[in-house]
Amino acid sequence: MAGGTFKMSQPKVRPGTYVNVKNGRQATAPSSTRGVGVIPLIGYDWGPRGQWIVVSSDSPDGHLSEFGRSIYDDSNSAMIMLQLMLLGATTVYVYIPDGGKAASGKTTLDASKEMTITAKYKGSLGNKIKIVSIENPAGGFDVSVILDGSEVELFEGVKTVEDLKDCSEYVTFTGAGTLKAFASVSLTGATDDVSGNAGISDFLDKSEKVRFNCMCFPSTESSLQTALLTKIKYIRESIGWRCQAVAPNFSANYEGIINLVNSFAYGEKELTTAEACAWLAGATAGADYVTSLTYKTVTGATYVVGEMNNEASIEAINAGKTFFSVDEAGEVILEYDINSRVKLDSETPQDIRKNRPLRVYDTAANDLLLMFPPNKFSNDEDGWNAMEGLGRSRLQLYEDDGATTNVNLDEDFLVDRGKSSGDSTYIRMGLQAVDSAEKFYIDVITR
Repeated sequence: MAGGTFKMSQPKVRPGTYVNVKNGRQATAPSSTRGVGVIPLIGYDWGPRGQWIVVSSDSPDGHLSEFGRSIYDDSNSAMIMLQLMLLGATTVYVYIPDGGKAASGKTTLDASKEMTITAKYKGSLGNKIKIVSIENPAGGFDVSVILDGSEVELFEGVKTVEDLKDCSEYVTFTGAGTLKAFASVSLTGATDDVSGNAGISDFLDKSEKVRFNCMCFPSTESSLQTALLTKIKYIRESIGWRCQAVAPNFSANYEGIINLVNSFAYGEKELTTAEACAWLAGATAGADYVTSLTYKTVTGATYVVGEMNNEASIEAINAGKTFFSVDEAGEVILEYDINSRVKLDSETPQDIRKNRPLRVYDTAANDLLLMFPPNKFSNDEDGWNAMEGLGRSRLQLYEDDGATTNVNLDEDFLVDRGKSSGDSTYIRMGLQAVDSAEKFYIDVITR
């Protein structure tokens, strides 16, 4: 469905729902949900390339064969990032850009026939695969797939190569003939070569189809960060789905980009800023519109890497930078829940650089996109009354949840009956977002 922002001077061509969020109060439906994150695993050493792996917080290790390891493998940077994202997100769409080569190996069978074993996926983890065949006393052979020293699959009583075809989640067996016992066939030749900018561009393009709340973009390359900014703007303003991305050291001056500039130690490992983006992306994806992440504790963090003093902290906040600090109890926390937006104009809500108010505006925009699809209502008095009824019920929900204040149901959701005609309907919606109390100014009067 088409969406995005609109200009009164430029009528839209495609049927759709177009939403502008402006400063000032302006005059049961589906609702958007939160908790969805996306992340590319750049240069990962295993797994399906160029497609989504959807990981749920309910079953984090539901994709062992696709990742080649548990997400709780603390020796692997990519798995640590998934752990961090799932601390806040309920669903994470994982994408492995194309690149690298798959490992393979051969063995000679009886009658000089060969069996070729090829790793299911590209990536150097395939070089740690071994295949073992042991004669089964009851007949046939027991074939084991060994990955990094651990047996991950066992096929019992197999007699021919054909019996092994399409059986394994880790390797592909090809060839023909009767099996025999062999001690070990080691797979070799795998690489992790990345596909360059094309792989990330493909990831960004495919992200358009996912209704995510926040993306982790763990790249410091300037050309890729520029592509990220372009894509997030496109998704927010042309497609119409409000989302954000967290990127390391990227002063984008845009509310859709959160600029993280330091990191923390997770257990015994000091994370890079790019890796730490995963925690903030997950936390942002899972935060609702009545929650601020300011001073949120980072579970599992032991100390801050690149801690700032008072002067540096003030300078960073004024520059739209987000960072980790240590609170009075010694816990690692997120200092301030802001995005990279620093320059505001008269058309922009003045609190838009704060992520809690932004989540109110983004939730409203996403809800409107879902509530008012093309061809759901007649563009007449009956239809307008129905639209206003839905809109006002949603405003009441926002107020009841504590997301908005000063709500006037009679004035804050109105169809402009003078402008609405043909297939175009114009609606004005008023919102005043509630922020968290994060700065306290207290006068203590002595007596």
